[in-house]
Amino acid sequence: MMLFVSRFLLLLTGVLFLAGCMSFDYVGQSFVPLSDSVPVNIFQNREEIPADQYRIIGRGILAGPGSTDMYDRMAELRSEARKHGADAVCIVSTTGKAVGLYPASSGAFAPPLAASDNVDNLSTQNNAWEADSFGQVQTLNKKERVRYNFETKVIFLKKKADFDKEMKPRSSFL
Repeated sequence: MMLFVSRFLLLLTGVLFLAGCMSFDYVGQSFVPLSDSVPVNIFQNREEIPADQYRIIGRGILAGPGSTDMYDRMAELRSEARKHGADAVCIVSTTGKAVGLYPASSGAFAPPLAASDNVDNLSTQNNAWEADSFGQVQTLNKKERVRYNFETKVIFLKKKADFDKEMKPRSSFL
């Protein structure tokens, strides 16, 4: 029994650690939160949004380690949308930013986003390389790798009919 409890606590700690890796900042209006059973659409760009069906209620930025799985990112966006009563999310942009270096792994386990030593980024001398912002090729120190974070900017959308219905009582206070 004690072994089961200790394993469960270890698993719970791991889940909480992974869940805390991303951060989300939101600016905008909040409505009645949606239940988990309500689907939240995710549009990859503004052209996918059906004309005259949604209103923009806010903007958000999701940030975290570049190694974060895309499914986890989408789940986090849906969760945040539900908290603010949004029916849909539109991704405006996603960028990656180098935030530091870490030692290259010599063993079987590689830290998140370890640069792969493949044909595309090896020189004829078998050294890893990258191009700088001026297009000049720079040889990388194989003892260090670059760690990246991502930042995804989004807009939250509410169905127009629901938006109008929920805004009507608010306008009586003005």
